[in-house]
Amino acid sequence: MNCEEARLLIGAEPQASAPELEAHVQQCAGCARFREEMRALDADIRRALARPPEAAPARARRQPTAWRQWALAASVVLATLAVFGVWLLRPSDSLAHEVVEHIQQEPESWLATQHVDAPQIEEALRGAGVELNVTSDKVLYAQSCWFRGHYVPHLVLQTARGPVTIIILRHEKVRARGSFQEAGMTGVIVPAEHGSIAVLARGRANPDALAGEMQQDVRWLPGTR
Repeated sequence: MNCEEARLLIGAEPQASAPELEAHVQQCAGCARFREEMRALDADIRRALARPPEAAPARARRQPTAWRQWALAASVVLATLAVFGVWLLRPSDSLAHEVVEHIQQEPESWLATQHVDAPQIEEALRGAGVELNVTSDKVLYAQSCWFRGHYVPHLVLQTARGPVTIIILRHEKVRARGSFQEAGMTGVIVPAEHGSIAVLARGRANPDALAGEMQQDVRWLPGTR
């Protein structure tokens, strides 16, 4: 189950607790927060609907009851759509934030100066079922990291303008290219044949050009889940 599927299920039934959903939210902080917010909103709506109407002036009581019911129903729907829509229309925002958080947990990745040998690069890529058309003399850091319930390759490549981080996200779909800035990093997440690719840089390095190259250079191996 990916994040979009999880949030659709949570939005439809905030109290849902299917095994696949529970396994996902245990590994995904973004979806766990979304479920907490949706459950809080659901509880607020239930309390509002259960609250007895307050005494109203005689003139107000003469107004049609149906109109007040429609107004309440409309407010509930709008509140639900406001919260649910923010998460569904911009799922990449949460993904980008979690990518940044992951990189911050490995600060040594930016400090690497020694090139990684080919076997270590292959080991970092193998768990995600991908190959990368890049020579080892450009790779300064290569690890297979646990991210949102899957192992993903976390690489740092040396460019003319400084190091750039690449995280290949086979199990995270995005509909379109999205750029972001956070914690002193400039990043972009681009769609790929299977999943997506996150590219982040600091300083003068430009992640956009490298993101385009990665879309061409990553080879997605068949039969990988």
